[in-house]
Amino acid sequence: MLFAWLITCLAGLFLEYDISSTLSALALSATFIIHWTAYIGIYKYKLAKDKDAVYNFLNNDFAISYSNLQIVENSRPEEYREAITADNLYFQKLELLCKDQHIYTDSTLNREKVAEKLGISPGYVSQIINTITGDNFAHYINQYRVEAVKEMISNSEYGNYNLLTMGLESGFTSKTTFYKAFKKVTGQTPNEYKNTSK
Repeated sequence: MLFAWLITCLAGLFLEYDISSTLSALALSATFIIHWTAYIGIYKYKLAKDKDAVYNFLNNDFAISYSNLQIVENSRPEEYREAITADNLYFQKLELLCKDQHIYTDSTLNREKVAEKLGISPGYVSQIINTITGDNFAHYINQYRVEAVKEMISNSEYGNYNLLTMGLESGFTSKTTFYKAFKKVTGQTPNEYKNTSK
């Protein structure tokens, strides 16, 4: 754009050519390019979604020895990739949603709903959970549900609840998924756990 602007100015200067319409077209093109670049950066690569990562990237990159840089193959342009650690702001927010608001009790909870609450893409939700916990989304949520059932079992207020009711109250959709998830998390069936916890 700068090169085109320079050529236009020189043409107007030496050829005594009216360059106002050409400069208007260049300004419009520059505006379009700036807005398109912002769109790609903010929406496609999610740069505005993880401000800490952008800040660290901008401030720490200059300290890196470029001879040590490695080319990452098969990088995914659809997601902004950075080192995901347990202090990731989105993961912390997800933990709070589970611990304080008990979002796992919603039996229709899925990646899309969680992504909407966090303001990120469903794929990034999975990436965060998988990187930090090593589990997939379903197992991560089911762990909270199983913990809720375990608390109910040990709480005398739920003494008149049967195990299936506790499972459904915790967000499981059926007896099969409840028993399967409980066994996977604890190594015991709900009945075995209840009997051993007495």
